[in-house]
Amino acid sequence: MGSIHKQIYRYTHERAYRHNENFWPHITIQRGQEDHIERLVWRKNEIKIEKLNSLHKAVVNDITILATGPSVNYLDFELLSKTTFIGVNGAYHLRDKVAFSYYVIVDRGFVEKRFDIVGKVLNDPELTLFTTVHCLNDMLNYVDVHKIKCRLAIIEDLSYKVYRKYVAPAEYALNFNDNQGLSIYPTNPLSGFSWDIRKGIFDAGTVAYWALQIAVWLSSNRILLAGVDMNNFSSPRFYENENNKQKSFLEENFTHVIRPAFLNASSELNHAGIKVYNLSMDSGLTEEVFEKATPDVIFKKK
Repeated sequence: MGSIHKQIYRYTHERAYRHNENFWPHITIQRGQEDHIERLVWRKNEIKIEKLNSLHKAVVNDITILATGPSVNYLDFELLSKTTFIGVNGAYHLRDKVAFSYYVIVDRGFVEKRFDIVGKVLNDPELTLFTTVHCLNDMLNYVDVHKIKCRLAIIEDLSYKVYRKYVAPAEYALNFNDNQGLSIYPTNPLSGFSWDIRKGIFDAGTVAYWALQIAVWLSSNRILLAGVDMNNFSSPRFYENENNKQKSFLEENFTHVIRPAFLNASSELNHAGIKVYNLSMDSGLTEEVFEKATPDVIFKKK
Protein backbone atom coordinates (compact mmCIF):
# COMPACT_ATOMS: atom_id res chain seq x y z
CA MET A 1 0.00 0.00 0.00
CA GLY A 2 2.84 2.37 0.80
CA SER A 3 4.33 2.09 -2.67
CA ILE A 4 0.91 2.77 -4.24
CA HIS A 5 0.50 5.94 -2.17
CA LYS A 6 4.01 7.00 -3.14
CA GLN A 7 3.22 6.59 -6.83
CA ILE A 8 -0.04 8.51 -6.48
CA TYR A 9 1.79 11.28 -4.66
CA ARG A 10 4.43 11.51 -7.38
CA TYR A 11 1.81 11.75 -10.11
CA THR A 12 -0.20 14.42 -8.27
CA HIS A 13 2.62 16.62 -6.94
CA GLU A 14 5.50 18.35 -8.67
CA ARG A 15 9.07 17.33 -7.88
CA ALA A 16 9.60 20.15 -5.36
CA TYR A 17 7.21 18.30 -3.01
CA ARG A 18 8.95 14.92 -3.37
CA HIS A 19 10.40 14.96 0.16
CA ASN A 20 6.86 14.38 1.52
CA GLU A 21 6.16 11.17 -0.37
CA ASN A 22 7.12 8.72 2.39
CA PHE A 23 4.52 9.93 4.88
CA TRP A 24 1.61 10.93 2.68
CA PRO A 25 -1.28 10.37 3.37
CA HIS A 26 -0.84 8.68 6.75
CA ILE A 27 0.57 11.76 8.49
CA THR A 28 -1.47 14.91 9.00
CA ILE A 29 -0.30 18.09 10.70
CA GLN A 30 -1.58 21.41 11.93
CA ARG A 31 0.63 24.48 12.10
CA GLY A 32 0.73 27.21 14.71
CA GLN A 33 0.96 30.94 14.25
CA GLU A 34 4.75 30.90 13.89
CA ASP A 35 4.47 28.16 11.23
CA HIS A 36 5.61 25.40 13.57
CA ILE A 37 3.95 22.00 13.72
CA GLU A 38 1.74 21.99 16.82
CA ARG A 39 -0.40 18.91 16.08
CA LEU A 40 0.70 15.65 14.49
CA VAL A 41 -1.36 12.55 13.67
CA TRP A 42 0.34 9.35 12.50
CA ARG A 43 -1.90 6.57 11.13
CA LYS A 44 -4.87 7.92 13.13
CA ASN A 45 -2.80 8.10 16.32
CA GLU A 46 -2.37 11.57 17.74
CA ILE A 47 1.26 12.00 18.73
CA LYS A 48 1.82 14.02 21.87
CA ILE A 49 4.41 16.67 21.05
CA GLU A 50 5.99 19.40 23.15
CA LYS A 51 5.03 23.00 22.59
CA LEU A 52 8.10 24.78 21.27
CA ASN A 53 6.83 27.98 22.93
CA SER A 54 7.11 26.34 26.36
CA LEU A 55 10.73 25.34 25.69
CA HIS A 56 11.82 28.91 24.97
CA LYS A 57 14.17 30.09 27.73
CA ALA A 58 13.61 26.85 29.62
CA VAL A 59 17.28 26.51 30.61
CA VAL A 60 18.88 28.92 33.08
CA ASN A 61 22.35 27.37 33.45
CA ASP A 62 25.14 26.54 30.99
CA ILE A 63 24.43 24.10 28.17
CA THR A 64 26.83 21.42 26.96
CA ILE A 65 26.22 20.11 23.45
CA LEU A 66 27.70 16.61 23.48
CA ALA A 67 28.65 15.40 20.02
CA THR A 68 30.58 12.26 19.10
CA GLY A 69 34.12 13.19 18.09
CA PRO A 70 36.94 11.12 19.68
CA SER A 71 37.93 14.03 21.96
CA VAL A 72 34.92 13.10 24.12
CA ASN A 73 37.08 10.30 25.52
CA TYR A 74 39.22 12.88 27.33
CA LEU A 75 36.45 14.99 28.89
CA ASP A 76 36.09 15.46 32.63
CA PHE A 77 32.35 14.93 32.98
CA GLU A 78 32.43 15.71 36.68
CA LEU A 79 33.33 19.31 35.88
CA LEU A 80 30.46 19.47 33.40
CA SER A 81 27.90 17.83 35.67
CA LYS A 82 26.13 21.07 36.60
CA THR A 83 25.46 21.99 32.96
CA THR A 84 22.38 21.01 30.99
CA PHE A 85 23.28 18.38 28.39
CA ILE A 86 22.03 18.20 24.82
CA GLY A 87 23.14 14.95 23.20
CA VAL A 88 23.25 14.14 19.51
CA ASN A 89 23.22 10.80 17.67
CA GLY A 90 25.48 8.24 19.37
CA ALA A 91 26.36 10.37 22.41
CA TYR A 92 23.80 8.29 24.33
CA HIS A 93 26.58 5.74 24.87
CA LEU A 94 27.64 8.06 27.71
CA ARG A 95 24.28 7.82 29.50
CA ASP A 96 25.97 6.26 32.54
CA LYS A 97 28.16 9.38 32.87
CA VAL A 98 25.81 12.10 31.64
CA ALA A 99 22.29 13.09 32.66
CA PHE A 100 20.90 14.17 29.30
CA SER A 101 17.97 16.59 29.38
CA TYR A 102 17.62 17.08 25.63
CA TYR A 103 18.55 15.10 22.56
CA VAL A 104 18.73 15.80 18.82
CA ILE A 105 18.38 13.20 16.06
CA VAL A 106 17.75 14.55 12.55
CA ASP A 107 19.70 12.11 10.37
CA ARG A 108 17.51 9.48 8.73
CA GLY A 109 20.58 7.38 7.97
CA PHE A 110 21.41 7.27 11.68
CA VAL A 111 17.87 6.12 12.49
CA GLU A 112 18.16 3.33 9.94
CA LYS A 113 21.69 2.16 10.75
CA ARG A 114 21.77 2.68 14.52
CA PHE A 115 18.29 2.06 15.83
CA ASP A 116 19.96 0.18 18.69
CA ILE A 117 20.86 3.65 20.00
CA VAL A 118 17.73 5.47 18.80
CA GLY A 119 15.53 2.94 20.59
CA LYS A 120 17.23 3.67 23.91
CA VAL A 121 16.68 7.40 23.44
CA LEU A 122 12.98 6.83 22.70
CA ASN A 123 12.73 4.69 25.84
CA ASP A 124 14.17 7.37 28.15
CA PRO A 125 11.43 9.28 30.03
CA GLU A 126 13.96 11.87 31.24
CA LEU A 127 14.58 13.20 27.74
CA THR A 128 13.05 15.67 25.35
CA LEU A 129 13.97 14.50 21.86
CA PHE A 130 14.12 17.09 19.10
CA THR A 131 13.54 15.38 15.77
CA THR A 132 11.91 15.87 12.38
CA VAL A 133 8.70 14.35 11.04
CA HIS A 134 10.85 12.51 8.49
CA CYS A 135 12.93 10.86 11.22
CA LEU A 136 9.95 10.21 13.49
CA ASN A 137 8.15 8.48 10.63
CA ASP A 138 11.18 6.20 10.20
CA MET A 139 11.36 5.55 13.94
CA LEU A 140 7.72 4.46 14.00
CA ASN A 141 8.57 1.70 11.55
CA TYR A 142 10.65 0.16 14.35
CA VAL A 143 8.75 0.97 17.54
CA ASP A 144 5.10 1.04 18.60
CA VAL A 145 3.96 4.64 18.95
CA HIS A 146 2.47 3.88 22.37
CA LYS A 147 5.82 2.62 23.69
CA ILE A 148 7.71 5.89 23.23
CA LYS A 149 8.60 7.21 26.69
CA CYS A 150 10.61 10.34 25.90
CA ARG A 151 8.98 13.68 25.14
CA LEU A 152 8.96 14.65 21.47
CA ALA A 153 9.66 18.11 20.08
CA ILE A 154 9.17 18.47 16.33
CA ILE A 155 11.56 20.69 14.39
CA GLU A 156 11.99 21.24 10.65
CA ASP A 157 14.77 21.80 8.16
CA LEU A 158 13.91 25.07 6.40
CA SER A 159 14.61 23.38 3.07
CA TYR A 160 12.29 20.42 3.70
CA LYS A 161 9.23 21.63 5.55
CA VAL A 162 6.37 19.15 5.77
CA TYR A 163 3.91 19.41 2.85
CA ARG A 164 5.72 22.50 1.59
CA LYS A 165 7.88 22.97 -1.48
CA TYR A 166 11.60 22.26 -1.23
CA VAL A 167 13.57 25.47 -0.73
CA ALA A 168 17.11 25.30 -2.11
CA PRO A 169 19.85 27.21 -0.24
CA ALA A 170 20.14 29.56 -3.22
CA GLU A 171 16.53 30.59 -2.51
CA TYR A 172 16.97 31.28 1.21
CA ALA A 173 17.30 35.04 0.80
CA LEU A 174 14.23 35.20 -1.44
CA ASN A 175 12.13 33.17 1.00
CA PHE A 176 13.43 34.14 4.43
CA ASN A 177 15.12 37.56 4.31
CA ASP A 178 12.09 39.35 5.75
CA ASN A 179 11.35 36.63 8.30
CA GLN A 180 12.07 37.91 11.79
CA GLY A 181 14.03 35.32 13.75
CA LEU A 182 15.98 33.98 10.77
CA SER A 183 19.39 35.33 9.75
CA ILE A 184 20.71 34.66 6.24
CA TYR A 185 24.49 34.49 5.75
CA PRO A 186 26.13 35.52 2.46
CA THR A 187 28.03 32.27 2.12
CA ASN A 188 28.25 30.04 -0.95
CA PRO A 189 26.03 28.09 -0.70
CA LEU A 190 23.81 30.35 1.41
CA SER A 191 23.30 29.38 5.04
CA GLY A 192 21.91 31.07 8.10
CA PHE A 193 20.95 30.84 11.76
CA SER A 194 17.54 30.39 13.32
CA TRP A 195 16.88 32.41 16.44
CA ASP A 196 13.31 31.09 16.45
CA ILE A 197 13.24 27.34 15.88
CA ARG A 198 9.46 27.44 15.48
CA LYS A 199 10.10 28.85 12.00
CA GLY A 200 12.60 26.16 11.05
CA ILE A 201 16.30 25.36 11.37
CA PHE A 202 19.27 25.77 9.02
CA ASP A 203 21.04 22.45 8.41
CA ALA A 204 24.65 23.43 7.51
CA GLY A 205 25.70 19.81 7.13
CA THR A 206 25.97 18.73 10.77
CA VAL A 207 23.61 17.90 13.63
CA ALA A 208 25.84 19.98 15.92
CA TYR A 209 24.66 23.10 14.08
CA TRP A 210 21.04 22.11 14.67
CA ALA A 211 21.85 21.61 18.35
CA LEU A 212 23.47 25.06 18.56
CA GLN A 213 20.31 26.74 17.26
CA ILE A 214 18.21 24.70 19.68
CA ALA A 215 20.51 25.63 22.58
CA VAL A 216 20.04 29.33 21.80
CA TRP A 217 16.25 28.85 21.74
CA LEU A 218 16.52 27.15 25.13
CA SER A 219 18.23 30.41 26.11
CA SER A 220 21.55 29.67 27.72
CA ASN A 221 23.99 32.58 27.80
CA ARG A 222 26.92 30.16 27.74
CA ILE A 223 27.20 27.10 25.50
CA LEU A 224 29.95 24.48 25.54
CA LEU A 225 30.67 22.35 22.46
CA ALA A 226 32.03 18.90 23.30
CA GLY A 227 33.14 16.37 20.70
CA VAL A 228 32.73 18.80 17.80
CA ASP A 229 36.15 17.81 16.47
CA MET A 230 35.75 18.45 12.74
CA ASN A 231 39.05 16.77 11.90
CA ASN A 232 40.42 13.27 11.28
CA PHE A 233 37.16 12.63 9.48
CA SER A 234 38.02 9.03 8.66
CA SER A 235 38.44 8.11 12.34
CA PRO A 236 35.60 6.28 14.11
CA ARG A 237 33.35 8.28 16.43
CA PHE A 238 34.07 7.70 20.10
CA TYR A 239 31.50 4.87 20.30
CA GLU A 240 32.49 3.19 17.01
CA ASN A 241 35.32 1.06 15.73
CA GLU A 242 36.68 0.40 12.24
CA ASN A 243 34.18 -2.43 11.69
CA ASN A 244 30.94 -0.59 12.51
CA LYS A 245 31.64 3.07 11.75
CA GLN A 246 29.08 4.94 9.66
CA LYS A 247 30.02 6.97 6.63
CA SER A 248 30.52 10.64 7.38
CA PHE A 249 29.92 13.53 5.03
CA LEU A 250 31.60 16.05 7.31
CA GLU A 251 34.86 16.19 5.38
CA GLU A 252 33.27 17.04 2.05
CA ASN A 253 31.00 19.66 3.66
CA PHE A 254 33.43 21.20 6.15
CA THR A 255 35.21 23.88 4.12
CA HIS A 256 32.32 25.22 2.06
CA VAL A 257 29.28 24.61 4.30
CA ILE A 258 30.01 23.80 7.94
CA ARG A 259 32.83 26.17 8.83
CA PRO A 260 31.33 29.26 7.13
CA ALA A 261 28.01 28.71 8.91
CA PHE A 262 29.66 28.37 12.33
CA LEU A 263 31.91 31.37 11.65
CA ASN A 264 28.98 33.65 10.82
CA ALA A 265 26.95 32.30 13.72
CA SER A 266 29.80 32.97 16.16
CA SER A 267 29.85 36.64 15.20
CA GLU A 268 26.10 36.99 15.73
CA LEU A 269 26.18 35.08 19.00
CA ASN A 270 28.96 37.31 20.33
CA HIS A 271 26.94 40.40 19.48
CA ALA A 272 23.97 38.88 21.32
CA GLY A 273 26.10 38.29 24.42
CA ILE A 274 26.05 34.49 24.06
CA LYS A 275 29.44 32.93 24.75
CA VAL A 276 30.34 29.66 23.05
CA TYR A 277 33.39 27.60 24.05
CA ASN A 278 34.83 24.71 22.07
CA LEU A 279 36.08 21.99 24.44
CA SER A 280 37.89 20.15 21.62
CA MET A 281 41.41 21.57 21.69
CA ASP A 282 42.33 20.16 18.25
CA SER A 283 38.98 20.92 16.60
CA GLY A 284 38.95 21.97 12.96
CA LEU A 285 36.78 24.87 14.12
CA THR A 286 39.67 27.17 14.97
CA GLU A 287 39.84 29.94 17.56
CA GLU A 288 38.63 32.29 14.82
CA VAL A 289 35.25 30.54 15.17
CA PHE A 290 34.94 29.75 18.89
CA GLU A 291 37.36 30.17 21.78
CA LYS A 292 38.86 26.87 22.84
CA ALA A 293 39.09 26.09 26.54
CA THR A 294 38.99 23.15 28.91
CA PRO A 295 36.22 22.89 31.54
CA ASP A 296 38.54 23.69 34.44
CA VAL A 297 39.51 26.99 32.80
CA ILE A 298 35.92 27.86 31.82
CA PHE A 299 34.48 27.39 35.28
CA LYS A 300 37.23 29.46 36.89
CA LYS A 301 35.97 32.37 34.78
CA LYS A 302 32.47 32.22 36.17
